[in-house]
Order: sequence, then C-alpha cells, then structure tokens
Amino acid sequence: MLERIDIKAGDLTYGQRIELGNLYASQKSEVDKFKETFHILHNVKIDFSNLKQMKMYVEYFQQIVDGLQFWFEKEKTLLEYIPEPEEVRAGIKELGEKVGYFGAIKTLAKNYSQDPDDILEWKYGKVFGIIYTDFEEFKYQKRLNKQYEQKLKK
Repeated sequence: MLERIDIKAGDLTYGQRIELGNLYASQKSEVDKFKETFHILHNVKIDFSNLKQMKMYVEYFQQIVDGLQFWFEKEKTLLEYIPEPEEVRAGIKELGEKVGYFGAIKTLAKNYSQDPDDILEWKYGKVFGIIYTDFEEFKYQKRLNKQYEQKLKK
C-alpha cells in the first residue's frame, strides 16, 4: 500500500510538480501517463495483473489528477504574466523557453542560500506560496515605478 501524497494540499515536491507538468504536457499515451505518475511520485512500477491493486491505483490516480488540475488552474489564474511590449521585443519569450523552470529554481536557491537540488525537494505548496508572493510584490513595484515615472514627467 502506498502512502498517498495529498497533491491538492501541495505535499508533492517541486521537482515532482515539474516532472508531472512535463509528463502531462507531453504526447504520451494515457496509459504511459498513468504508469509514469506513480513512478514520479512513489518510484513504483504498476502491476496491471493485480486487479485489487489496480482499483486502489485508479482511485488514487483520480485524486492525483484532481490535485494537479487544482494547481494548474491556480497557476494559470494567479501567476499569469502578460509581458510589456518592450519585454516582448527584448526576447522575454525566448528567455522563458531557454531557462524554463530553472529560472525560478535559481532565484529561490539564491534568495534562500540553498543548493538548487534542495529547492527541488521543497513541498510545492511552499514554493507556490513564495513564487506567488514574489510575483505580487513585483507587480506592486512595477505599478509604483510607473507612478513615479508619471510624476517625474509632470
């Protein structure tokens, strides 16, 4: 019996969240996604011959998918950033494609004096909370700077 991870509560690691995000964004079959989900979260291989065990996996898998959907929606609504035209011209999309998740990992490691590998072991709920508050502070600072710029122009 596997000790279930409460995905919706953010109890998976940041590394697992990244791996699962990549898995569900891939073109792999649903069966492969099912199997790999348990490998990522529990480092186990699914035995399809044990029907009683399969029922437990299917029920747990539904909880995992529901939890991931919760986070995907939260990320989409709370962390959406629409770049300014200047940022687009400067290549922000290309930067994001090149650094991906490692940009956030590097920033967290630097801000908390941690090895980047340690950040991958942090609970995702904690990481999301930090990223969200940093993002809100960034947006506030950007608004404040615009107000100062407008005052200076007057």
